[in-house]
Amino acid sequence: MAKFIGIGVGPGDPELITVKAIKALEALDILVVPTGKKGGASEALAIAESYVPLKIKIIKREFPMTNDAVFMSESINKIADEISSLVLEGSNVGFLTLGDPMLYSTYGYLLKRLIDQIPISTIAGITSYTAIASGENRILTEGDTPLVIYPCVGDLKQLETHLTSRDSLVLMKVYKSFERVKQLIIKHGLSSNALIVSNYGKPNAVVFSDIEQVDQEDLSYFTTILIHKGA
Repeated sequence: MAKFIGIGVGPGDPELITVKAIKALEALDILVVPTGKKGGASEALAIAESYVPLKIKIIKREFPMTNDAVFMSESINKIADEISSLVLEGSNVGFLTLGDPMLYSTYGYLLKRLIDQIPISTIAGITSYTAIASGENRILTEGDTPLVIYPCVGDLKQLETHLTSRDSLVLMKVYKSFERVKQLIIKHGLSSNALIVSNYGKPNAVVFSDIEQVDQEDLSYFTTILIHKGA
């Protein structure tokens, strides 16, 4: 039976793609890849490209970067309808997503839209923060200490609370609010506990251990900060 398969490709290093993901790619008829703008490049496809068989038809679809919920919903519905039709016609259709499909991923929007319509499988991917932690020999958390994963959007009031009350944090969606995040980390004396990373696993990756020396222009959209007060 034909199905829709969401495939996590990890943070950027093609060698971090799982064996299961590679096998899934080999079984596809059609691969849908997300782009930030119409006709643009796909970060996820660039990571997985060497594993994609030539026989597979690749379809690029724009997932608009917008806060307009109505426009986003209309775009997602259109892509979901296309995927559903392809699967019901008998094609195995895959969708690539950076990191893991269940963590701040465009795939989640499609999953909610299609879950009751067609058979779906989802393949986990390595997250940016676990890849960074292992690659930089940086412990995320230990014992019974909770790990807080926080998206740095909005007014950041909760972030300040977490910085003062939690020992282990992963800060994601950092780029647009970096200067505010930086000042909060400095304010609470956590500069030496913060590891700042952009484009991890890619040729242009950068790693900073001194946040006071980092400016927003040093970073990219794909930036993550790890904070462990025991580090």
